[in-house]
Amino acid sequence: MRSLALALLLSAAALAAPAHAGDFAERTLLGFSADGDRFAFEEFGVQDGSGFPYANIFVVDTTRDSWVDGTPIRVRLDDEAQGIAAARQQAAEKAAPHLKTIVEPGRLLASNPITEVGPDPYKVVFKRHPVQQLPGPDLTLELETIPLAAPGNDDPAYKTQGFRLVLKTEDGTTVLHEDKALPPSRGTVLDYRIHDVVIHQPFGQPATLVVLLQVLTRGFEGPDGGYLAVTAKLPA
Repeated sequence: MRSLALALLLSAAALAAPAHAGDFAERTLLGFSADGDRFAFEEFGVQDGSGFPYANIFVVDTTRDSWVDGTPIRVRLDDEAQGIAAARQQAAEKAAPHLKTIVEPGRLLASNPITEVGPDPYKVVFKRHPVQQLPGPDLTLELETIPLAAPGNDDPAYKTQGFRLVLKTEDGTTVLHEDKALPPSRGTVLDYRIHDVVIHQPFGQPATLVVLLQVLTRGFEGPDGGYLAVTAKLPA
């Protein structure tokens, strides 16, 4: 009986233990420059396959919707014994010159992490202000995948995707981004999700909208999840 009880206990423990498949990075929204022309965020985790901790810091020029020169900052510690905190610390030190102007947190308008059950990963409806503070119209973001060949993908089992992101307001529909080809830096992309919507909106001035997409790519032990940002300017 004791042997049977021990076997059942070990089986239960095995079922309760988390299954490690793929690397889904965490993210931190670092904020905006005072004029909204720059936005920074960080992603970090443990690399799929190697088990090495890493941290990446991205600084985006929101007027051009492109990375600021000299970024992203990428750190990987090729030592499983070192933790994520050490990788983040090194990345923060290397990125410090680029983060001096990041002084405004912005406002998080919507968030849809992959762990949340129910919300549509390809559509989000939100307002620019709390309705109790300043009533306003709904804004809608819609994400659509576009079949595109990924550089270096030699396995037909992996159907790779680009994306189109549109913003719908009371004034009409605006295409914020539409892929014509997949950049090699994006990897073998399997899918996308709308993860966060954040805004920098000084009173009475044009606003800067940032949409953070989660990008699901082919990994070593399963799909990996990283992030990319799409930016847009909104009227006051």
